[in-house]
Amino acid sequence: MDYAATTPVDPRVLKAMLPYFTKKFGNTMSLHSFGREAKNALEDSREAIAELMNANPEEVIFTGSATEANNLALKGIAFANKEKGRHIIVSKIEHDCVLGAARWLEAQGFEVTYLPVDRYGLVDLNELENSIRKDTILVSI
Repeated sequence: MDYAATTPVDPRVLKAMLPYFTKKFGNTMSLHSFGREAKNALEDSREAIAELMNANPEEVIFTGSATEANNLALKGIAFANKEKGRHIIVSKIEHDCVLGAARWLEAQGFEVTYLPVDRYGLVDLNELENSIRKDTILVSI
């Protein structure tokens, strides 16, 4: 019905996670056995994901929500690349957390171009291409 905020859990994911929902629900930052077991499972997951993505485990970051992830991505990329440029492009119909991060970055001195979309929600690729500048450091559409 509404896949914008949540989706049904894949049965394979549920099977893998069920022990941590019911019996092994330790905080990964706790020093007791449940915490250590949860921390080990988290790190095993990090390594497996990194391997799938051909990345280093240190490059895999878990967040508590999509809002946190989007803020981390946009603000992190912006500040890590601010010496290369301060221009960002987003579509006008991004999730509110993306638009909020873009507005926040504007207040920090970044310039944001908000691309309109057509009645089907599509960005005009010519307009996108014409909006990209030498100082563009991020496009989020």
